[in-house]
Amino acid sequence: MSDLPPLTDDAVIVVAREGGIAFFPGLRGERRFTLGQLPDPQKQRVCHVLEQAMPLGEPEEKAAQVGRGDQRYFRIQIHYATHQEVGTLVLLIPEQVAPPELESLWRDGE
Repeated sequence: MSDLPPLTDDAVIVVAREGGIAFFPGLRGERRFTLGQLPDPQKQRVCHVLEQAMPLGEPEEKAAQVGRGDQRYFRIQIHYATHQEVGTLVLLIPEQVAPPELESLWRDGE
């Protein structure tokens, strides 16, 4: 996967778990993190988890492969803005290879 975009205070990160045997929108359980609103320790933790997860991520176009069968996966959306560009990056990480810190971030929000 490509490099992580700049994670400034304007960045918004959305972490969700998707896939599985049946899709129930209410069980999706999104977590939203606006970096500028987090205390420094939590901001550093979120950034560290994203750095760990980045090499394991697949682009959104591979959703059918990542979530095939009853496979669950984490969907990470990073909305960012710099002086040069504004963009959104989407990563899909199969649950079986996701670092435990990513699951904790999704489940507990910390």
